[in-house]
Order: sequence, then structure tokens, then C-alpha cells
Amino acid sequence: MTEENPQVEDESRRSPSVVSLSTGRAANGVEPHLNLLPDPTFAVDAAGTLVWANAIATDVLGWRIDDVVGRRVFDLVHPDDLNLALSSFETVGDKMVGGIISVRVRTSEGAWKSLELRGMRSSDGELTVFIARDTEGRHALHVDAGDVELLRSIVANMHGMVLLVEPDGDVRSCNGSVTRQLGHDPELMRGRAFASYIHPDDRDHVLDLAARTAPHSSTMVEARFADASGHHWACEFSINNLADDPIVGGYLISAQVATELADARTRVAFLAEHDIRTGLLNRDGFIRETTELMRSGGGLGLLLIDVVQFRSINELYGEGTGDRLLGEIADRLDGIRWPDLILARLAGDEFVMAVRASSDSSIEMLEDRVRRAVGETFDIADQEIKFGVRTATAFEDQPNGLEPLLASASTEMMRIKRNAAPSSEGVSVDALNQRRRQLEELRAALDDGQIRPYFQPIVHADGTIRAVEALVRWVSPLRGVRGVGEILPLAQMAGLADVIDDRVLDLSLDYAAKLASLGHSDVEVHVNVDPKVISQGSFAARFLHLCEQNGTDPPQVVIELTETDLLAPGAALLSNMHELRRAGTHIAIDDFGTGYSSLSHLLELPVDGVKIDRRFVAGIDVDPTATNLTTAILGLSHSLDLNCVAEGVEQPFQRDRLHALGCDSFQGWLYAPAVDPDELLALLPRIVLDETPVPAPAHV
Repeated sequence: MTEENPQVEDESRRSPSVVSLSTGRAANGVEPHLNLLPDPTFAVDAAGTLVWANAIATDVLGWRIDDVVGRRVFDLVHPDDLNLALSSFETVGDKMVGGIISVRVRTSEGAWKSLELRGMRSSDGELTVFIARDTEGRHALHVDAGDVELLRSIVANMHGMVLLVEPDGDVRSCNGSVTRQLGHDPELMRGRAFASYIHPDDRDHVLDLAARTAPHSSTMVEARFADASGHHWACEFSINNLADDPIVGGYLISAQVATELADARTRVAFLAEHDIRTGLLNRDGFIRETTELMRSGGGLGLLLIDVVQFRSINELYGEGTGDRLLGEIADRLDGIRWPDLILARLAGDEFVMAVRASSDSSIEMLEDRVRRAVGETFDIADQEIKFGVRTATAFEDQPNGLEPLLASASTEMMRIKRNAAPSSEGVSVDALNQRRRQLEELRAALDDGQIRPYFQPIVHADGTIRAVEALVRWVSPLRGVRGVGEILPLAQMAGLADVIDDRVLDLSLDYAAKLASLGHSDVEVHVNVDPKVISQGSFAARFLHLCEQNGTDPPQVVIELTETDLLAPGAALLSNMHELRRAGTHIAIDDFGTGYSSLSHLLELPVDGVKIDRRFVAGIDVDPTATNLTTAILGLSHSLDLNCVAEGVEQPFQRDRLHALGCDSFQGWLYAPAVDPDELLALLPRIVLDETPVPAPAHV
């Protein structure tokens, strides 16, 4: 006979209970006896709306019942646990009783409390009842299990997928990443053959490798794995044979979706022989392809192309504009149709062409074609850029190698440069001197505090100012207030863009704290952050530290990411976004609908809202495409429960039409331009309109 363990007995009594839902209902559809349960208990309807919670639940989470009933229960679940909760909710009706899942739920103070939940559907299928256990209290009883709980939490929250498979091939368990990435309900996977998830064309290969994996060794394999909808994803698997391990007793399989890895490998292979700025071949790629062309025999001609005064163009218009100019030149050169033409960017502002040729005259014809194609004025970033090109040629009817031809063309180019008459080729010395003075003025303005944010109201349909957006301004005592259109190009040229962004962010957080101290803590402050900046590993920590220094409550801040600058979300970007949202900071996509893949941004990124681009707003009831896109964005926002703000609202009819389509938040000159912080305080809490149409602003 063994002694009973009182702690185990207590744990049993504290486990989530199973109750009958077939007895009489109260008015809210919940059985009265559920109030008697000693565990936190919730009832949710088919739409995911919380309809009831018992007194224990409100005590544990600090809720006021009136504040949470009627809300979507998934709004209270931690973003990282949301997929697990949704998947379990969708499939709980297929089971007698749902299995236990661990999720974090928001308390009334904005903190997260860990709960274990077990759910079941009512007999009529209208409600789902969740009975919970506060695992933090349970953890306090297990003073000797800290490492076990730590490892369990690490496995559950790690990015890579982990599955434990029995020796007979059935799935024993899997971690939360399988749900987050592929949408599988862990309960439905348990007991099902691992091979059933593998694409039929890959199945035999995977099973054969697993069978040949020796005990306590591992095998790597790539195969396609099905998600919850049946779509197959390329994955990389590590199969570890631990069947002889007395604890594991099976196969430990770790996996990650290989799409990103495959894309990265393709990208690396491409960059090995291509120029990252223009997409053309680089020197290595040019040499390889031209060498192959020479092997087929015949004469070979080379044409070098050099942009005149490119350094001055960079200085006058900025490196960003210079890069775009190189891209435009590359596009024009790439548009020339010529037999057996190979085009590359050698370095800097120098391009090269190689063609099969029978004489010098054919190279001269190509040279003339290039001058006509490239020599036109460019309009880039509202700038008309004039420039010239120099060309040099080399030809061999029976070439012995590529390097001698390249050396001959380079020598010819050097001779042309030495003998060229001094010329700015459209780049004025006076213009260069003026731009240098402007850059000096900008640096002095930063030192003098002339660079600071103005704030434009974001207004609800009832006229209440719900938020403000920080917009950078140069407040010059001589030139007046200058907008971002004048500041940004200079800042990029001077290498001060990051400094100015940091200045605006710091002052905006300080202003948010000031609003709160004056009784306007409900007014959010929107700040634009470059996606490249938020992708830096330490951004979230730095941002929250800055909030602490300024006395700013993070939930009062909304970070806006410009969609056109968003690329594929990396791990650092997602990690920072999740950390910011855990702190209560909201994230919105600015200029939504103008990016390369707008819908995927909403699906991949943890965002709270979108801002409709002003170009769509300007086209309301004028351009059918703009009207249709605006309607679609609003419908999508509502379906995903996202906040939606319309930018650039300048006329009453635009506001009225947007409101009719379901938009309740507006920003634009109809209400107010961006104003000085003190002037904004005078506008709070409401804006009264005279409904007079306003002229379009010169800049924002």
C-alpha cells in the first residue's frame, strides 16, 4: 500500500471540470448551476462573443462583468495564443469535450494571466462553455517543477514546429507553433498518422528515411506538409530517432516552413551574379555570360557607358534620387532590343554591353541607339534631371579573351574623359552651392530646435478628436513653416533622416504625456516609423524605454508603418510588433492599398488598423476604381475588426460618402491642417465645421 499524495489530490479537485449543458437555461442561455463552479467559467456564442462569466472569472481577471459581456472573447486573448484559441474554438464542436489548452488572457489592468481552458458545446450547439484554471496558482504549488514548466513554455512558444511521433507513426503531441504556422488543432492531430500530413508524392521518401535513421541519430529531409486547409507547404524536417529513449520513446520531429529558406537561397544565387541596385548582371555575371557567347565563335564588340557628372547629381538631388536615376538608366538600356545583347552594371555609374558583331560599324550603330535611348531628361521625385553620357567601344573579329577587350574599352573611356571639355551637363554650379547652403541650414535648424512635430487631428464622425498624427515641420523664423516635402530630401542627402525621425518620436511621446496630464489621455498620438527601423532587433525595447522616460503610457501611442516601404516581414519585425502590442501600443498600416501585397500584410502582421491612402479618398465618386478600392478596404477592415481612418478628407461630400460606406474616422484639411501643439489644445475636444469646401493643401 502506498501513501496518498495530498498535493495530487488537490490538483485533481482543481482540474477544469466537465458539466452538463442539457438542463434548464437562465435568460442568457446559461445553466444556473454553472455559477456554483469553483473555477473561472465563461460562455461564448457561435460568433465568439462573450455572453456570460461567473463571479470567480471576474475575480481572477479583475473584470467588471458589464465591461466584457458583449465583447469578442478573442480580443482578450494574447496575440501569440490567438491561432491556438481560434483553432480550438472552431473544432470544439467535433468533440465530446475539448482538450486542455493554455492561453494568456488580458486582465483589467492590461496584464496577461495564464489560464488552462477546456471547452464543450451546449446541447443545442448555441453556446460554448469554457472552464478555466489559473495556472499561476497551480505553478505556486510546484516549487520543484520550475525547469519543467520553463522547458514546456519554451517548446510551446518557440518559432520552430515540434512534433512527437510514436514508433508506429501516430502523432503523440505537437507544440503551439504547428497551430500558429499551419492552423492545426493539436487535439485533432493526436493519434493521427504523421504520414497522412505529408504530400503523397513525398510520403514514401520521408518514411523510408525515417525507417533508416539509426537510434539516437537524426536525418534532414525536405517535404511538403499539409496545413489545416489541406494546402501543402515546403518544409525542412529534422527526424530524430529517440524510440529507445526511456522518456521520449518515439521520434522527435522538428520542422520549419522552407519557403523563406528557398527564397533566401534563390536570392543569394541571384545576387552572386547580379547588381542589387539595378537588377542587371554584375561584373562576375557579365564575364560568365559573355565568355559563353565567345565560345560560339564570331566577332565580339563591347560598349562602355558612363554617366557624366553623376557625383554632382548625387550631391544636388541626394543619393536616393541618384539611385533611382541609375535604375531608370538601367531600364532604358534593358529596353534596347538587339541580337545576342548582354547588359551589365560594372560599378558606380558605369554600364557595359557586349554583342556578337562582325565589324566596328555594328558597334557604332548600337552606340547611337544607346545615346538616343538614354539621353532624354528624367523626371524623378518631382525633379527634372538633365545629364549626359560618354561611350567608348572595343571590337575584335577573333577575340582571344574578354579581359583584353575590357581593358581596351576602359583605356578609350579614360582618354575621352581626359579630353572632354569641362561641362556640368545641366548640373549648375549655382544650384550645387544653393543645395550646400540648404543642407547647412537644416543642420543648424536641428541644433536650434526648429525641427519639430505639428499635429493633425483624426476626427470621429461626431466631431470628437479621437487622435492626432505627428507630422514633421521646419519652423524657420525667416522662411516660415516648411513641410516634409522640403525637409525629407535634404535630410536624406545630409544623412539626418534618422536623427529627425528620432527627434519627432521623442517630442511626440512627450506631447502624448502632456495630453494625458491635461485630461486628454483618450486622445491617441500617431507616429510614423520606418519599417526598416522597427525591424531593428532592439527597437521595441528602445521605444518602451523612451515612453518610460517621457512618462508616456504606451497604449496612448499608435505606430504607423508606411505600406509602400513594407517588405516581407522578418523575425525581428514580427518580434518587435508583438512586444509593442503586448505593452498596449497599437500599430496601423499607413497608405493602405498602395503596397505590393496589401492583403498579405493584414494576414502576416499583427496590426490594429489601417489608413486609407489620400489618393483613394480624392477619387471617391470621381474615379470608379478608387471608389471600389475604398469600399473594399472598409469592408475588409470591418471583417477583421480593424480601425480604419480615411486620410486627405478635404470636402464635405468625401466625408459623407465615406461615412455612408462605414468609415467613422477622418483626417484632412476639412477639419484642420497639422497645427502647432498649443494650437491643437485649443481645438480639443471637438471640431466644429462650417462645411465650407477647403482648397487642396500644397503639402502635408
